[in-house]
Amino acid sequence: MQAGAEEMNAVRQQIMDLLRQQMEALNSPSGLTDELLTECYERQAQVQELRERLQALSTLDIEATSAAQPRPAFQDNAAARV
Repeated sequence: MQAGAEEMNAVRQQIMDLLRQQMEALNSPSGLTDELLTECYERQAQVQELRERLQALSTLDIEATSAAQPRPAFQDNAAARV
């Protein structure tokens, strides 16, 4: 699970870096050129892919956590009443 958490943090960091680049492009004093706009669309697609990857990692982490938890032992209520 530790490796999964580290990977999730790395993906989050990549998303934050891409979003920071987006903000820098949008705040560019030269305005949004066609080239900057194309780069923004590419980063937007990368962020979407990373979000999907993060969701998949989160789902795997939840499944691994629930599989690792002990299951309650089955108790036969009819036998307990006798």
